Amino acid sequence: MLLAAIVLQASAVAFSPPLDVPLRVASERREDTRAYRLERQLRFVREGEGYRADVVLRAATGDTPDSSGTLYEAGYAALIGTPIRLHLDRAGAVTAVDDLPALWERFCARVAEVAAARRVLAPADRARLAARIAMPLRALPAERQRAMFASLVSVAIADEDLTPGSRPVTLPASSAFGSATPLDGTRTVTPLPGGLVRSTTRAASATVTLERVLDIDPGTGLVMRNSKTVTVRAGALEKASVTLITVGPGD
Repeated sequence: MLLAAIVLQASAVAFSPPLDVPLRVASERREDTRAYRLERQLRFVREGEGYRADVVLRAATGDTPDSSGTLYEAGYAALIGTPIRLHLDRAGAVTAVDDLPALWERFCARVAEVAAARRVLAPADRARLAARIAMPLRALPAERQRAMFASLVSVAIADEDLTPGSRPVTLPASSAFGSATPLDGTRTVTPLPGGLVRSTTRAASATVTLERVLDIDPGTGLVMRNSKTVTVRAGALEKASVTLITVGPGD
């Protein structure tokens, strides 16, 4: 009976996050000897027929052998401690970000500053280089800017069919997977102890292999754990990246 109840609930998963409860969302990515980490506190509150998500970044680091880090983490590091308010519809899709122009300007300025600092230049030349680097970032459409900040929340929201069983899947070509062609494989959904549901996707193209495991709470629609391994092959060479996202109690 318990298994049947879990199966029924899983197939009808909907977004219903815990309200006014702090959550800690941590994203970690490893590529060879490089390690990147982004940590934030997330809190959902009811807003009309949808929700509001309040995010505060706690850490954004990129650890590399040469201490260069990455520009992505550098941009977010400029916003540590700054409240970021996002508005979501009833399904959990982000529809707006408060003060987006100001947030994006700080993000772009920091990315440009860090990129220019890696060059050995006179101060005036470094400032001019930073301005050139920031220009195309500032020109990105508002939808792209919003999507960048929306990802702070959307990685914790399930968007897959959780009907139990196995089925074939085709994942579109994506720069996130490093593949210029679609990936074909299978997705298997199984119940876990404690009421969670696991969705395991294994897919591949001629040059890319993906394994993604999501542990989802069907009662809230939140992804509690997301593990993704992408392996890219070029001739006899292979390069793997591992991403782990966890959601747990905040403080």
